Order: sequence, then structure tokens, then C-alpha cells
Amino acid sequence: MADVKPKPAKIERLENDYTRRLDRQQATVHHHQWLGKRRMRRATRILAVFAVFAVVLGIQLVRTNASLHHVQQEVVGSKQKLATTKATDHKLQLQIKQLNNKDYLGRLVRSKYYYSKSGETIYSLPGDHASDVTVK
Repeated sequence: MADVKPKPAKIERLENDYTRRLDRQQATVHHHQWLGKRRMRRATRILAVFAVFAVVLGIQLVRTNASLHHVQQEVVGSKQKLATTKATDHKLQLQIKQLNNKDYLGRLVRSKYYYSKSGETIYSLPGDHASDVTVK
């Protein structure tokens, strides 16, 4: 097989200002297209990094909000428990004061355990503390 030489082109390129200007414009367009693709890739990467940070921070915000809601519920429950405990404490303090009063203590012992003063007679009716007498 013989080597086939390419035939010379019948069209020749003119070297003048117009053709050089067209070459520069095409090179500029090609360069801008290449820069445009490069910039788009860079912008895509930057947006991807930003999206990752936004997702991570969003998840953290949701977790923090849920934790805050849980803590607020615990605070409300603790406040209610504190209020009932204070009410119970107030009742017990009042009861302590009453038990330190000898008149009150005497009336309590007489009514609950049917004790009497000397010369005093106690009459028990069916509706009066009958359950207290039978229950130990």
C-alpha cells in the first residue's frame, strides 16, 4: 500500500486585519465560554458547600428547639409540683401551730379518742365517729 498524501486545500486563508480580528473574537468567545463553565463549576461548588452548612445548621436548630420545648415542659411540671408542695407545707405548718395550742390539742384528743375531762360524760351517737372507734 502506498502512502496517500493529503491533497492541499484549494481554499487559502487570507492574512489581513479582518481575519485576525475574527480569530481574536473567536478566541475571546471560546475563552469566555471556558471561563463561564469554570465559573459555573465554582459557583456550584460554593452553593453545595453553603447548602451543606445550611442543612447542618437547620438540623441543629430543630434539635435545639425540641430540647427547649422539652425543658419548658419540665419547668411547667416542676412549678406545678412546687405549688402543690408549698400548699402541703402551708397546711402542715398550720397543723403544727394548732397542735402546739393546748386547747386545740385537748379538743382533738377528746373528739378523736373519746377522752373526757374529769366530771364530763361522753355520749356517742351512731353517726359520730363510729368508724374511728372500730378501726385501729
